[in-house]
Amino acid sequence: MKMENSSPFFQEVQDWLSGLPVNFLSEFNDFSENHFLKIDSTKGRTLNIFLKKSSDFLESVNDELVNHSPDSEAFQVVVIWEDQWHTKQRIIKSRLKALLGISERIPARLTMVRRLDRPTASHFLQENHLQDAVVSKYKYGLYLPKKHFRVLANPTQADELLVAVATFARPRVFERPDGPHRSFELVRFANLLNTTVVGGLNKLLSHFIKSHQPDDLMTYADLEWSSGRSYQKLGFASQGDTPPQEFWVDPTTMDRYYPHRLPNGISHENARQQGFVKIKNAGSRKFVKNFHPQTPRN
Repeated sequence: MKMENSSPFFQEVQDWLSGLPVNFLSEFNDFSENHFLKIDSTKGRTLNIFLKKSSDFLESVNDELVNHSPDSEAFQVVVIWEDQWHTKQRIIKSRLKALLGISERIPARLTMVRRLDRPTASHFLQENHLQDAVVSKYKYGLYLPKKHFRVLANPTQADELLVAVATFARPRVFERPDGPHRSFELVRFANLLNTTVVGGLNKLLSHFIKSHQPDDLMTYADLEWSSGRSYQKLGFASQGDTPPQEFWVDPTTMDRYYPHRLPNGISHENARQQGFVKIKNAGSRKFVKNFHPQTPRN
């Protein structure tokens, strides 16, 4: 399906999707210069994809478009920005295939949990997670032993394969009437590109909870990719949404910068004059799982 007068970005995404086992339920439409595509896969998963050109000075993702999806596991809204398609295309393709149910599936029961060092975790997240790796106190991974490589379409020659990683921040301690309360945060989780470790997040969380005995565990769902239903299935409760995050994009390199991490010579005040584009994402949804709720006062 050729889109008349479309940008190369829109057409490139369309062409790649056309090579997957999916059906196009509607063509691209124009919503305030956003392009929209609705598809479903042979696995019964429906995706509503919004494509946003980072070079259009689009200030934010339209909340009505992003958050109108019904509360159904088979219905998903995704936002793909032009700059991320350019810089992290392999990761975006992998996540789309996972959401469509057509990625390679690895049972978590075949894997082993192991503590990771910082370089191993950082490298894995850099290659498999859309967001930058951040410093985390605790890092765990799931390894698939060679004896189970039969589940892989293209086995490696290694003795084992790291297939999922989760990282956690050091605890924050709050004083409560019934004693100290230790709150941990799940900072990052990612599967190996083009795979889904079925039950992988649950296995990593269970190991972390057993090892560290948190009073609660919190995390955030990126609203451009998820409403957080997977966390709710694991016993997390929604605690509200956080505001959209602001970024500056260099339209020449398509590199994305936080406002406090702009290149030398570029500031929030002069970034637009230097050709940078300000964008805002859809924000995040906070989730918390309590293990030892606070005892009410008498």
